[in-house]
Amino acid sequence: MKRTELNTKKRYPIERTFVAPACIIVAIATQVPFVLTIIFSLLRWNIVRPDQGITFAGLNNFIYYLKDKEFYTICLQTVGMIGAALILCMVFGYLIALMLDSDIPGKTLSRTLILSPFFIMTTTTGVLWKTTILNTNFGWVGTIANMLGMKAVDFVSYYARPLLVFLFVWQWMPFFVLVLLGGLQGIPTEVLERANLDGCSKFEMVFKIKLPMIFNHMQVALMLGLIFLVKEFGLILTTTSGGPGQQTYTLTFYIYRTLFSGSNVGRAAALSVITVVVTLTIINLIFRAIKKRRAVYE
Repeated sequence: MKRTELNTKKRYPIERTFVAPACIIVAIATQVPFVLTIIFSLLRWNIVRPDQGITFAGLNNFIYYLKDKEFYTICLQTVGMIGAALILCMVFGYLIALMLDSDIPGKTLSRTLILSPFFIMTTTTGVLWKTTILNTNFGWVGTIANMLGMKAVDFVSYYARPLLVFLFVWQWMPFFVLVLLGGLQGIPTEVLERANLDGCSKFEMVFKIKLPMIFNHMQVALMLGLIFLVKEFGLILTTTSGGPGQQTYTLTFYIYRTLFSGSNVGRAAALSVITVVVTLTIINLIFRAIKKRRAVYE
């Protein structure tokens, strides 16, 4: 073992020299802010009341949320909306990836149109949908309703949660398509040809041959998709602003409100730490579930 490590060091000395600074920079850029967040979470700090000063609060900020019913409600909302979006992204992402992996006319154009929402800023997406499409006065919804002599439906006010889930899927499903399509295109043609010779039906080809072979890609898509959706803020701010009431609050939006409306740095930092811990726990559970499922197929 030691001989192998020595040989590796002798073989790649220049590469290590160039990689080390990059690793240090990445570590500083990612870990220092998180360490500062943990430190801030232990403080009592109101940014609009400098006269109160900054005092040590210990674990009081965390205890506050453990006793707060509003926190648990927002946690359930976050899990519900993000969970629904992840399931829809995975299901439709896989089906669309299968379609793009097959020989269909206009495949290049279809791929471009399907993947384009992923490259649009989320704040831009929110503004476009709220003003251009969903506006009941001069948006597409209002215009079509007036043409049909009907009353326009205010989706933002009355169907805020389903709307937000739909926008999550519209924005992030292309990422799932991209990852899963890469997995499908990486399946060896020999495997597919052998399955055809063995008389596999299309259903068996899709769910018993191709699906198990892209479990690793599904795992990557789910984990990164979960991180993207937990971090999602721009869509909520520009469409529902967390409303009506707090019906479309997620933990990330709750952090924003706590910091900029409540001006409470300590509680916002504590909520950020809790969000990170919950997210990492869910990612670990997803990883274990996929690993067990993959073992069944193997």
